[in-house]
Amino acid sequence: MQQPAARRAARVSGTRAFLVRRLTALLALTAFAFAALLAAYYGVSRNAGAVTGATAPAIVQIASVRDALAQSYDSARQGLGHGTADIEGPGEDYRSALSTANQNLAQAVKGTVAGDSGRQNLRTATGLVSSYADLVQQAYVNRGNPTLRDAYLGYAGAMLRSGGDSGILDRLDQLQRRQSGVLDRQVSFGWVLWLAWIVAGALFAALGRLLVDTQRFVRRRFRRLVNPFLAAATALLALLLPLAVFTGQIQDRLESARTLLAAGASGPATPQVLPEVRDTMQDTHWRAGVVGLIPLGGTVLAALVLAGLQPRIDEYRFQPR
Repeated sequence: MQQPAARRAARVSGTRAFLVRRLTALLALTAFAFAALLAAYYGVSRNAGAVTGATAPAIVQIASVRDALAQSYDSARQGLGHGTADIEGPGEDYRSALSTANQNLAQAVKGTVAGDSGRQNLRTATGLVSSYADLVQQAYVNRGNPTLRDAYLGYAGAMLRSGGDSGILDRLDQLQRRQSGVLDRQVSFGWVLWLAWIVAGALFAALGRLLVDTQRFVRRRFRRLVNPFLAAATALLALLLPLAVFTGQIQDRLESARTLLAAGASGPATPQVLPEVRDTMQDTHWRAGVVGLIPLGGTVLAALVLAGLQPRIDEYRFQPR
């Protein structure tokens, strides 16, 4: 009589130990899987806001400064060579372009994504623009002497385009390359993100397999067709699929934004580039906001696993003597 009882006790003890180990494994795997998914999705979604809110405006501002300065010089040469220079000076177009350049420079100093060195570079460029304006003014003062007038205009032009890294436009081009590098890093779907998604997919597959295996065990041992909590937890793993689709859509929009910035920020359509980028990125923001649901999903799945297995474990809490 004692032998069957001993076998039942051993079976009860073994079942409870198995369920405890399985519960621990499922909870740990859930934590790792959703942490990997959070890292993988956040790595792409965070760039949507950064490109729209910081990088794209910074690139467009520098392009606008460059265009305005180049236009101001062309307008000054044309205005000072015109017969109405005595009345109009360098011309209204020159003053408007210079004002636009100064306004965009002030905004660019605050919003550059090139770091402290880029900000210092812009402050230096701001000082050089002031000197450039003084040279144009001297050309106007000496408008009656074509030699001096042209000399001062030549100095102003050299300050804009002296070559190397000392000219105003050269400094702006150097800064723009650095900002474009930041954009490239934000848009790039590099090996780190690929690895994060591969790890997340592998962990989700392992978690799904473990959940299915656990349901089979529970069905055999407790003679129940389905455990609704474990079934719901398994179904929740489908969260991976829409997030993978959203990632592809966000990445596609990021690349489109980079194409728009590369094609338009250096041309005559510069003012229209930023609205086009914002329109392109508009519907990515709610997708990026989904990242906040990932920890919630992991918590819900863990709670479902606990609700599915803890009652079965409690049934074996007191072992027969």
